[in-house]
Amino acid sequence: EVKVVATGYGFLNGIDISVDEKYIFLAETAGRRILVMKINPNHILTQIKSLTVEMAPDNLEVDPKTGDIWTGGCWNAWKMLLYNPENPPGSEAIRIENILSKDPKVTQVYVNNGTVLQGTSVATVYKDRLLIGTIFHKALYCELGRS
Repeated sequence: EVKVVATGYGFLNGIDISVDEKYIFLAETAGRRILVMKINPNHILTQIKSLTVEMAPDNLEVDPKTGDIWTGGCWNAWKMLLYNPENPPGSEAIRIENILSKDPKVTQVYVNNGTVLQGTSVATVYKDRLLIGTIFHKALYCELGRS
């Protein structure tokens, strides 16, 4: 069976589920926000939160250990769509802690003007390592040094 579970959003690009499987997280790239949707018993999604971020988020990854949300993107989505290697899109990766709380913490973990990475599309963490992937370019591996 296929059915529509949410409508009225523009350019939803990333999707993941909370560790407890009660919420769906969506990256609304054009709206520069992360949406939190409650999964209802009938599987229809109800938006319970919208968190504006300072970049155009792409794919989402939920850290299975902490529940933190990681996303990659860039601050100028037009540069992604109209790619020019002479004027590349920048890259950014953010971490969102406690998104269900009243005051979630958004941390800019990586930012670059396109000289190192061009057009970040995903950021994911494994143990103390961060992997950042791009649409046009290469990937970046970082040791986070956290416990």
